[in-house]
Amino acid sequence: MTTTTSPIRHPATPVDVIALQYANPTRLVAIPAGILVAVVIVMIGVTVAVVRAGGSGADLDYNGSVVWSLGGFIVATGVQAVSATFPLALALGSTRRTFTVGLLATSALQAALLTLASLVLLGLELATGGWFVGARVLSDSTLGGGNPLALIAVVYLSALSALAVGGLFGASWVRFGPRGPMLLGVAIAAVALLAVLILVPEIGAIARSFEAWWLAIAAVAVIAVSTLGEYLLLRRANVR
Repeated sequence: MTTTTSPIRHPATPVDVIALQYANPTRLVAIPAGILVAVVIVMIGVTVAVVRAGGSGADLDYNGSVVWSLGGFIVATGVQAVSATFPLALALGSTRRTFTVGLLATSALQAALLTLASLVLLGLELATGGWFVGARVLSDSTLGGGNPLALIAVVYLSALSALAVGGLFGASWVRFGPRGPMLLGVAIAAVALLAVLILVPEIGAIARSFEAWWLAIAAVAVIAVSTLGEYLLLRRANVR
Protein backbone atom coordinates (compact mmCIF):
# COMPACT_ATOMS: atom_id res chain seq x y z
CA MET A 1 0.00 0.00 0.00
CA THR A 2 1.39 3.36 -0.98
CA THR A 3 0.89 6.53 0.98
CA THR A 4 0.60 9.85 -0.74
CA THR A 5 1.90 12.86 1.08
CA SER A 6 1.18 16.46 0.22
CA PRO A 7 4.16 18.76 -0.21
CA ILE A 8 5.16 20.78 2.82
CA ARG A 9 3.89 24.31 2.52
CA HIS A 10 6.40 26.79 3.83
CA PRO A 11 5.07 29.90 5.55
CA ALA A 12 5.22 33.12 3.59
CA THR A 13 8.29 35.29 4.00
CA PRO A 14 8.84 39.05 3.61
CA VAL A 15 10.22 38.29 0.14
CA ASP A 16 6.84 36.81 -0.78
CA VAL A 17 5.16 40.01 0.39
CA ILE A 18 7.51 42.04 -1.83
CA ALA A 19 6.65 39.79 -4.79
CA LEU A 20 2.94 40.27 -4.07
CA GLN A 21 3.32 44.05 -3.97
CA TYR A 22 5.17 44.08 -7.30
CA ALA A 23 2.80 41.62 -8.98
CA ASN A 24 1.37 44.63 -10.80
CA PRO A 25 4.42 46.79 -11.60
CA THR A 26 2.38 49.62 -13.10
CA ARG A 27 1.52 51.17 -9.73
CA LEU A 28 5.03 50.97 -8.31
CA VAL A 29 7.21 51.38 -11.39
CA ALA A 30 5.52 52.78 -14.48
CA ILE A 31 3.38 55.48 -12.87
CA PRO A 32 6.11 57.01 -10.63
CA ALA A 33 8.53 57.04 -13.57
CA GLY A 34 5.88 58.66 -15.75
CA ILE A 35 5.24 61.32 -13.11
CA LEU A 36 8.95 62.17 -12.92
CA VAL A 37 9.23 62.50 -16.69
CA ALA A 38 6.04 64.57 -16.83
CA VAL A 39 7.38 66.92 -14.14
CA VAL A 40 10.58 67.43 -16.14
CA ILE A 41 8.60 68.24 -19.29
CA VAL A 42 6.28 70.66 -17.48
CA MET A 43 9.15 72.43 -15.73
CA ILE A 44 11.00 72.83 -19.04
CA GLY A 45 7.92 74.61 -20.36
CA VAL A 46 7.59 76.75 -17.25
CA THR A 47 11.27 77.71 -17.39
CA VAL A 48 11.01 78.68 -21.06
CA ALA A 49 8.02 80.87 -20.20
CA VAL A 50 9.90 82.52 -17.32
CA VAL A 51 12.97 83.15 -19.48
CA ARG A 52 10.85 84.68 -22.24
CA ALA A 53 9.32 86.95 -19.60
CA GLY A 54 12.79 88.22 -18.65
CA GLY A 55 13.62 85.85 -15.78
CA SER A 56 15.91 82.83 -15.52
CA GLY A 57 15.93 79.27 -14.27
CA ALA A 58 17.40 80.51 -10.99
CA ASP A 59 14.06 82.17 -10.24
CA LEU A 60 12.59 78.67 -9.87
CA ASP A 61 15.29 77.37 -7.56
CA TYR A 62 12.82 76.43 -4.81
CA ASN A 63 9.99 75.19 -7.03
CA GLY A 64 9.77 71.77 -5.31
CA SER A 65 7.96 70.36 -8.34
CA VAL A 66 9.11 66.78 -7.75
CA VAL A 67 8.10 66.87 -4.08
CA TRP A 68 4.63 68.27 -4.75
CA SER A 69 3.98 66.01 -7.74
CA LEU A 70 5.10 62.72 -6.19
CA GLY A 71 4.26 63.33 -2.53
CA GLY A 72 0.54 62.65 -2.62
CA PHE A 73 0.92 59.71 -4.99
CA ILE A 74 3.53 58.05 -2.78
CA VAL A 75 1.32 58.36 0.31
CA ALA A 76 -1.61 56.90 -1.66
CA THR A 77 0.66 54.07 -2.78
CA GLY A 78 1.43 53.29 0.86
CA VAL A 79 -2.29 53.25 1.66
CA GLN A 80 -3.05 50.85 -1.19
CA ALA A 81 -0.11 48.62 -0.31
CA VAL A 82 -1.96 47.73 2.90
CA SER A 83 -5.65 48.08 2.08
CA ALA A 84 -5.52 46.24 -1.24
CA THR A 85 -3.15 43.38 -0.40
CA PHE A 86 -3.44 42.63 3.33
CA PRO A 87 -6.37 40.17 3.05
CA LEU A 88 -4.76 38.42 0.09
CA ALA A 89 -1.39 38.18 1.84
CA LEU A 90 -2.99 36.49 4.85
CA ALA A 91 -4.92 34.14 2.57
CA LEU A 92 -1.62 33.15 0.95
CA GLY A 93 -0.06 32.24 4.29
CA SER A 94 1.54 35.43 5.55
CA THR A 95 1.40 36.34 9.21
CA ARG A 96 0.64 39.90 10.24
CA ARG A 97 4.20 40.41 11.41
CA THR A 98 5.61 39.02 8.17
CA PHE A 99 3.31 41.27 6.18
CA THR A 100 4.48 44.36 8.11
CA VAL A 101 8.15 43.47 7.68
CA GLY A 102 7.60 42.68 4.01
CA LEU A 103 5.78 45.95 3.48
CA LEU A 104 8.64 47.87 5.10
CA ALA A 105 11.09 46.03 2.82
CA THR A 106 8.88 46.88 -0.17
CA SER A 107 8.86 50.54 0.85
CA ALA A 108 12.65 50.53 1.21
CA LEU A 109 13.00 49.00 -2.26
CA GLN A 110 10.48 51.42 -3.77
CA ALA A 111 12.27 54.40 -2.20
CA ALA A 112 15.55 53.10 -3.64
CA LEU A 113 14.02 52.82 -7.13
CA LEU A 114 12.67 56.37 -6.93
CA THR A 115 16.06 57.58 -5.74
CA LEU A 116 17.83 55.82 -8.60
CA ALA A 117 15.44 57.30 -11.17
CA SER A 118 15.95 60.76 -9.65
CA LEU A 119 19.73 60.34 -9.80
CA VAL A 120 19.58 59.40 -13.48
CA LEU A 121 17.45 62.45 -14.25
CA LEU A 122 19.74 64.66 -12.16
CA GLY A 123 22.73 63.44 -14.17
CA LEU A 124 20.95 64.25 -17.43
CA GLU A 125 19.88 67.63 -16.07
CA LEU A 126 23.40 68.59 -15.06
CA ALA A 127 24.91 67.24 -18.30
CA THR A 128 22.49 69.28 -20.44
CA GLY A 129 22.73 72.49 -18.43
CA GLY A 130 19.20 72.18 -17.13
CA TRP A 131 17.61 70.41 -20.11
CA PHE A 132 19.20 73.01 -22.43
CA VAL A 133 17.06 75.83 -21.03
CA GLY A 134 18.41 76.21 -17.48
CA ALA A 135 15.50 74.35 -15.89
CA ARG A 136 15.95 73.24 -12.30
CA VAL A 137 13.87 70.17 -11.64
CA LEU A 138 16.07 67.62 -9.88
CA SER A 139 18.72 70.21 -9.01
CA ASP A 140 16.51 72.72 -7.21
CA SER A 141 17.35 73.55 -3.60
CA THR A 142 14.56 71.44 -2.11
CA LEU A 143 16.37 68.35 -3.48
CA GLY A 144 19.90 69.35 -2.57
CA GLY A 145 20.79 71.97 -5.14
CA GLY A 146 22.42 69.51 -7.54
CA ASN A 147 24.40 67.60 -4.91
CA PRO A 148 23.89 63.88 -5.66
CA LEU A 149 24.46 62.82 -2.04
CA ALA A 150 21.93 65.35 -0.80
CA LEU A 151 19.46 64.20 -3.45
CA ILE A 152 19.86 60.59 -2.31
CA ALA A 153 19.18 61.50 1.31
CA VAL A 154 16.21 63.76 0.55
CA VAL A 155 14.46 61.52 -1.98
CA TYR A 156 15.08 58.23 -0.17
CA LEU A 157 14.05 59.36 3.30
CA SER A 158 11.12 61.42 2.00
CA ALA A 159 9.78 58.55 -0.10
CA LEU A 160 10.22 55.98 2.66
CA SER A 161 8.54 58.29 5.18
CA ALA A 162 5.60 58.94 2.85
CA LEU A 163 5.15 55.22 2.16
CA ALA A 164 5.28 54.43 5.89
CA VAL A 165 2.70 57.10 6.71
CA GLY A 166 0.50 55.83 3.89
CA GLY A 167 0.82 52.30 5.27
CA LEU A 168 -0.26 53.54 8.69
CA PHE A 169 -3.38 55.17 7.24
CA GLY A 170 -4.09 52.04 5.21
CA ALA A 171 -3.83 49.92 8.36
CA SER A 172 -6.20 52.26 10.19
CA TRP A 173 -8.74 51.77 7.41
CA VAL A 174 -8.35 47.97 7.52
CA ARG A 175 -8.76 48.01 11.32
CA PHE A 176 -11.57 50.54 11.79
CA GLY A 177 -13.07 51.10 8.36
CA PRO A 178 -13.67 54.61 6.95
CA ARG A 179 -13.53 56.26 10.37
CA GLY A 180 -10.00 54.95 10.96
CA PRO A 181 -8.12 57.39 8.68
CA MET A 182 -10.33 60.25 9.91
CA LEU A 183 -9.55 59.57 13.57
CA LEU A 184 -5.88 59.05 12.80
CA GLY A 185 -5.73 62.33 10.89
CA VAL A 186 -7.38 64.19 13.77
CA ALA A 187 -4.94 62.63 16.25
CA ILE A 188 -1.91 63.58 14.13
CA ALA A 189 -3.22 67.13 13.70
CA ALA A 190 -3.78 67.44 17.45
CA VAL A 191 -0.25 66.25 18.24
CA ALA A 192 1.22 68.60 15.63
CA LEU A 193 -0.75 71.55 17.04
CA LEU A 194 0.33 70.74 20.58
CA ALA A 195 3.97 70.54 19.45
CA VAL A 196 3.69 73.91 17.73
CA LEU A 197 2.18 75.52 20.83
CA ILE A 198 4.97 74.12 22.99
CA LEU A 199 7.75 75.16 20.60
CA VAL A 200 6.49 78.64 19.68
CA PRO A 201 8.45 80.45 22.44
CA GLU A 202 11.66 78.78 21.24
CA ILE A 203 11.03 78.98 17.50
CA GLY A 204 13.66 81.68 16.96
CA ALA A 205 16.40 79.77 18.77
CA ILE A 206 15.44 76.57 16.96
CA ALA A 207 15.63 78.30 13.57
CA ARG A 208 19.05 79.77 14.35
CA SER A 209 20.51 76.42 15.43
CA PHE A 210 18.75 74.30 12.80
CA GLU A 211 20.81 71.53 11.18
CA ALA A 212 19.81 69.50 8.11
CA TRP A 213 20.42 66.21 9.91
CA TRP A 214 17.49 67.02 12.20
CA LEU A 215 15.22 66.28 9.25
CA ALA A 216 16.90 62.90 8.76
CA ILE A 217 16.31 62.03 12.43
CA ALA A 218 12.70 63.17 12.11
CA ALA A 219 12.22 61.00 9.01
CA VAL A 220 13.63 57.93 10.76
CA ALA A 221 11.32 58.59 13.72
CA VAL A 222 8.30 58.91 11.41
CA ILE A 223 9.19 55.65 9.67
CA ALA A 224 9.66 53.79 12.95
CA VAL A 225 6.48 55.10 14.59
CA SER A 226 4.39 54.54 11.45
CA THR A 227 5.64 50.97 11.02
CA LEU A 228 4.99 50.12 14.67
CA GLY A 229 1.54 51.70 14.52
CA GLU A 230 0.76 49.79 11.34
CA TYR A 231 1.69 46.49 12.97
CA LEU A 232 -0.34 47.19 16.10
CA LEU A 233 -3.39 48.07 14.01
CA LEU A 234 -3.06 45.02 11.77
CA ARG A 235 -2.65 42.66 14.74
CA ARG A 236 -6.33 43.10 15.57
CA ALA A 237 -7.68 43.81 12.10
CA ASN A 238 -10.39 41.56 10.73
CA VAL A 239 -9.81 40.16 7.26
CA ARG A 240 -12.64 41.30 5.02
